[in-house]
Amino acid sequence: MSRYLYNNEKKILNVHSNHEHYNKTGYDSTLFPKIQRKSSDTLVIAKNTDRLDMLAHKYYKDRTLWWVIALANNLPGDSFFIEPGTQIFIPKDIARITNEMRTLNVREK
Repeated sequence: MSRYLYNNEKKILNVHSNHEHYNKTGYDSTLFPKIQRKSSDTLVIAKNTDRLDMLAHKYYKDRTLWWVIALANNLPGDSFFIEPGTQIFIPKDIARITNEMRTLNVREK
């Protein structure tokens, strides 16, 4: 699952009708779920070779779920690299998190 899966193409109508983007095609934003840390989550101390996508692959068997680890640890998400020595929480309840993501981003019909 890609974090961009829920960016839907739609007409921009929330600007003034005289605006140059009015009624043009644009993309909406993806809404992310809040991720609460739990005592049952895995704790990893980052090494200099650790990256978000590689941790997602190791723990979830899916590199595209790197954003879950970034959200759970309040990381900016602009880089896959993690500062060595950083404590990283790996949420275990990935099914609940991805289901909540789908619920938050239901396509409007």
